[in-house]
Amino acid sequence: MHELLLFAQVPSARHDQILNIIAGIAGMSPKKIIERHVIFRPNRAPSSKSGPIGASQGVQNQQIQAIQGQLKGELFYLQLVNDLSELPNRIQDDPQHQSDLEDGSLKRPVAGAKRDGDPNSWSLCFFDIPEVAGRRPVTSRMMSRIEILEGDTMGFMNGLGYRYSSEYMLYGHRVIHNNIILLLYRLLRRSERDTANLSKPAGGIEDENIFKALSDHSSWVPLDQSGSYILQASVRVQDGSVPESMSVGITELLAFKEMMKGVVDLEVGDRLAMDTRLK
Repeated sequence: MHELLLFAQVPSARHDQILNIIAGIAGMSPKKIIERHVIFRPNRAPSSKSGPIGASQGVQNQQIQAIQGQLKGELFYLQLVNDLSELPNRIQDDPQHQSDLEDGSLKRPVAGAKRDGDPNSWSLCFFDIPEVAGRRPVTSRMMSRIEILEGDTMGFMNGLGYRYSSEYMLYGHRVIHNNIILLLYRLLRRSERDTANLSKPAGGIEDENIFKALSDHSSWVPLDQSGSYILQASVRVQDGSVPESMSVGITELLAFKEMMKGVVDLEVGDRLAMDTRLK
């Protein structure tokens, strides 16, 4: 799958204004998005592993083989993503967004909602380095997102030859306009104290702690200390080898960019900042 993207930086003071504008364009109420992204780094070339591994019984084999084929010759970081949008635990938020909070906690989830640490709620994500700037008027990269349905998630990552590296939280709102996914978000990181409590003396982290470390979100702080948000406009193209499909996605993104002119300046992302290869 290919992902086409444009980005804009939004000051904290304009967050509500921009959110109302994109919600009006999309004609829908924004959906709150809270995702935990756990980043894994390779111990060795993923192609060196073979045979059944960890939770592979809960992942479509063809999809895993496709990712491993893309990784050959390069070492990339991978992510496990957990949707926490319905979680009742507290996340540090901006003072102007007190409507999201009730007595210091996020609103309680609907009955039957998935909880953090549930292995059935994790997805394996791969993002390739974007294409060289200038080839297209938008950022273009290959990506894959595969649901892990069951099994030992950490065992699965270890079996792929990957180990825990770091993590962050994505906190924001999403609306859909035609084929465009509009995401207004900020990134949160663990506080230094929280990170120190997780780390071993050697710098590693116990496997079981990775999936049990979110009993309290209050120590997470914004990655960007200025408080700015990112507006991301993206279109996903199932088959990037079909020029017509890519052209339709690019045309739709450029039309939205023109529509937002004077409100925000949507631009191509920094290719090197989005490089997911192991240095």
